[in-house]
Amino acid sequence: MAIRPGVRRIALLLALSTMPWTAGCGGSAESPTTVVSFAGVRDQGASGYAAAELKGLYAQQGLTFSPTWATSGTVILQGLVSGDFDVANLGPAQLYGAIKNGACARVLRPTQGAAYSVIAQTGLHLDTTRPYPEVLTQLRGKAVGVAARGASQELVLQSLLTNAGLDPDTDVRWVAIGAGAAATSAFASGQVDASMSYPQLEVNLQAGGTAFDKLVDLAGPDTPLGKFWQSVAVANCDWADDHPATVLKFCHALNQGFKALEQQPDAGPEAFAHLGVGADPDQARTLWDKYRTPVVDIPPLNEENWQHQAAFTPDRTSPDFSEYVVDGCSTA
Repeated sequence: MAIRPGVRRIALLLALSTMPWTAGCGGSAESPTTVVSFAGVRDQGASGYAAAELKGLYAQQGLTFSPTWATSGTVILQGLVSGDFDVANLGPAQLYGAIKNGACARVLRPTQGAAYSVIAQTGLHLDTTRPYPEVLTQLRGKAVGVAARGASQELVLQSLLTNAGLDPDTDVRWVAIGAGAAATSAFASGQVDASMSYPQLEVNLQAGGTAFDKLVDLAGPDTPLGKFWQSVAVANCDWADDHPATVLKFCHALNQGFKALEQQPDAGPEAFAHLGVGADPDQARTLWDKYRTPVVDIPPLNEENWQHQAAFTPDRTSPDFSEYVVDGCSTA
């Protein structure tokens, strides 16, 4: 049974006050072999997790990071809610919808700002010079690729199409193209006219010699997405409520991983190479220099930004901030 927000907050504070701390957080109160199972996609949004693992930050907290890499946010969400994973990396739009439908999950911290774009086949000769949102009206009648139906990519693009005056249910045809190699192949073979894109897909397309036109660049806070979180770290409710000390240890390690990305020149390229973003270390470093902003300049976790994510959900509402955010995690 889920613990009420106030009780959970007190439990976290008690854990903070009674745990023996080393190196600023964590200690040896729990087993040094405590395993934290994780689900996510091998992409830019997992950079903070990868940096924490490569720098030994989980081990410093007595934790073993056990990742499972998937290609679908829907599969990841189902695994998290069912308890197969303790922590997952998910898009807020999809998470908000799941919570409204009765799922329970606790948000730990944002893990990536906006890094999306909308790309189209060059053979369509669409006019990329048109301003947003007018440029998206050219997608009327087109097949549009997203990783999975009902997942965050589709929900976000639906809101953008609505802003352009299109009906996302009737004016475009949605096609689930997966992620990674599957998405690359689907776009390169012409299965879709356009796609919601992200750095890994664009890198893969360019590596394979497939050209594309970028209709809208959504990376960074000064875009139509604003203070957008492309992904957040989310915990299984039972795990978060029953193991507050472990949660805080994990939060501290993850926060230190993001600090490494900001402050240590080698951390980002190493994380990209570990995740397969780039064919070799040199390319990973080049790609990090190009795509680093969304994971080192993430809009902070506060109630205003939490509410902002609701603009990209079907009903434009958000769950209760105090109930679904683990208090103290983002600053652990």
